[in-house]
Amino acid sequence: MQGSSICGRGQSEEAGTVHVGIFDFTGAFREKRLSGSAFSEALTDGWRFIDALPYWMHDDSCFAEKGFKDEAVEIDHESIRSYPFEPSSRLAIADYVGPTSVISPRALLRRVVRKAEASGFEAIAGFEFETIFLDEDGSTVRDKKWTGLSAALPHNRCWSGVAPAADASILAEIHEQLVLAGIPINHHCMELGPGCVEYCLAPEPILQAADNAALFKVFTKALARRRSFTASFMAQLDDGFPGLGGHISISLRATSGEAAFFDSSDPQRLSAMGKHFLGGVLKMTPELMAMFAPTVNSYRRLRQGNWAPRAPNWGIGNYSCGVRVVTNSPAETRLEFRLPGADVNAHVVASMMLGAGLWGINNSADPGPPVDGNGRLTDPLAGQELPTSLDEASRRLATSSVARELFGSAFVDHYAAWCRAEAAAFHAHVSAFERARYLEAL
Repeated sequence: MQGSSICGRGQSEEAGTVHVGIFDFTGAFREKRLSGSAFSEALTDGWRFIDALPYWMHDDSCFAEKGFKDEAVEIDHESIRSYPFEPSSRLAIADYVGPTSVISPRALLRRVVRKAEASGFEAIAGFEFETIFLDEDGSTVRDKKWTGLSAALPHNRCWSGVAPAADASILAEIHEQLVLAGIPINHHCMELGPGCVEYCLAPEPILQAADNAALFKVFTKALARRRSFTASFMAQLDDGFPGLGGHISISLRATSGEAAFFDSSDPQRLSAMGKHFLGGVLKMTPELMAMFAPTVNSYRRLRQGNWAPRAPNWGIGNYSCGVRVVTNSPAETRLEFRLPGADVNAHVVASMMLGAGLWGINNSADPGPPVDGNGRLTDPLAGQELPTSLDEASRRLATSSVARELFGSAFVDHYAAWCRAEAAAFHAHVSAFERARYLEAL
């Protein structure tokens, strides 16, 4: 097979095959496996992909009826990376460049990044995900009808030193394979509950960080499946499991390389610009919630009994707040958005947080005072209450004039419709819990 000379992230290598794909709103990487020669032609002459992906749902259905057709896409040369599941193979990420680009998640983030660059800033981001490894392969999950699922690593405890030693062959293999796939893992540790592991990805320029986060979930699920496990990124897997977070941390750097959010003279060591950025995120969180809580299940995590915050508030180093602000040093200064669950779409939440923060800078948004105590017990300000369902969140997004200013009406209308369709699929389904609660009682 003819090899293709490709380079990504500054390296030139020979690849026999290349997996080329586009991310959809579910976070899935929809790909095709190209030969080396076909990939070379795609780089030179362009490539095409069906324009159905922004309409794709979690059950592989489309929420709208239309005449789908193929559309021009552009392969991001800088996205090319190794593909550890297959020798002499690589992976490359593509974006729509035709009409679908206005509603595609990664293309949206690229536009928001350009806004930041036009204002003289580079956005740096890092993601942190909790996942639950289940001792179930794909067949047993379906055979059990998604009930009575057993966790792997059942002896695990939060920050355990026993589980990483006892299960080193599993955990080290997954960690090392992720690194080989170009996912920069800062650390992993055992989290709360059986089978629960937290992975912290190293900070990168925000588009690259979102790519890493999205592929982290894809690759982790694949690596788990190869072990006959299943990796869950549901925000709330079941009553007996903890809620799972999918946090994003952001900082801005000026063109000079200086950390834009740090000010040693401020009592919180947070610059005026950092406070305005933070104020924009907090102010816009209720209106943009659908962009970081994209499933019906997302809202089950934001409840009592979980560590998840439940309000758009902030605190210095405070894990119970919607935004945890870290200002230990210029290099460490960042805003950690802790409201999203592990089901978050990395490109959409990155667009939401960066866009809202830039809006806050432009409008001198005031974040208000920090919370010193338990932020989960602090009532939100009037008008800042969070939506409690995907239906409500999609309505808030659709009627937000700021969302349309930041992301364009085409994206807002389309994404709100996608969320409404997801909610409608659940409303049409009657669960066993409902029958157990109402069948004999009514």
